[in-house]
Amino acid sequence: MGSDVTVRRLQAGDVEGFRALRLRALLDTPTAFGSSYEEDSALSEAALLARLAGASAVFAAFEDGAMVGMAGFHAQSGPKRRHRGLLWGVFVATEQRGRGLARRLVEAVIGHASQHALVMEAGVTVGNRFALALYESLGFRQIGRLPRALFVDGVFHDEILLVLDMQPSAPEV
Repeated sequence: MGSDVTVRRLQAGDVEGFRALRLRALLDTPTAFGSSYEEDSALSEAALLARLAGASAVFAAFEDGAMVGMAGFHAQSGPKRRHRGLLWGVFVATEQRGRGLARRLVEAVIGHASQHALVMEAGVTVGNRFALALYESLGFRQIGRLPRALFVDGVFHDEILLVLDMQPSAPEV
């Protein structure tokens, strides 16, 4: 496990590895995701491929050929919302945590998103202090709290809403 980890954008050929890691994430930390294992296990290959295409993208961390982390970007569409995007699905395998992989993945998403959006939104379940600290260290700021955002195993979970402004500030006059 001492080898280098590479981070790259997923392509169509990565869809099965993506499915496997996504399902693992949903089982491992169900309160961190808006989807459930049951929902995502029923997704078609075409639906998964759509998540990897166009301005939307998923980045993954690989070690020794194995996918060990991921983070996604969803580009909004339509003339009134196409300046916005969403950071979603950030996950690092439990045995890989503490190595800075989540930071590298989110940085890759930010780099990609900056070419497609002016604002990126994210959400963090209340209590997920590591994700919140990571996002804030990368420039996200809290803009609110959504009560009862998720209902998992009979328990409601609030979500902290965050935003990252990727447009350079205009000089003051």
